[in-house]
Amino acid sequence: MNISKKKWLTLSSCMISLAALMLQACTEAKETDCDKLCGNWVSVGRKPDVLIYREGDAYKVTVFKRGGLSRRLKPETYLLREEEGNLFINTGYRIDIAYNEAADVLTFSPHGDYVRKDMDTKQE
Repeated sequence: MNISKKKWLTLSSCMISLAALMLQACTEAKETDCDKLCGNWVSVGRKPDVLIYREGDAYKVTVFKRGGLSRRLKPETYLLREEEGNLFINTGYRIDIAYNEAADVLTFSPHGDYVRKDMDTKQE
């Protein structure tokens, strides 16, 4: 069986994400302070940008996808849920979310890592 380099890299990143989530699952369950997650997030890979915000008592995740022939930006919003200390969104299938507070990095399984977008754009 011949597997291309791109497929190996994708498989490797999925396995690393899965391992990180499994390690997090081994720690004691605690509630996440979702206020710390609010903001604009940019993928380390080439995935769509993400916005996390609070609406009332709920937290929502908006994913900015490009779709169709025109490649127009199409935002899709999902409810951020927490179950036994684990964050996830349901997009038709479950996407687990892990937050590394020390590094300020979000990990979407299987979509990889996201860093907070730098909002220090100076206009002079």
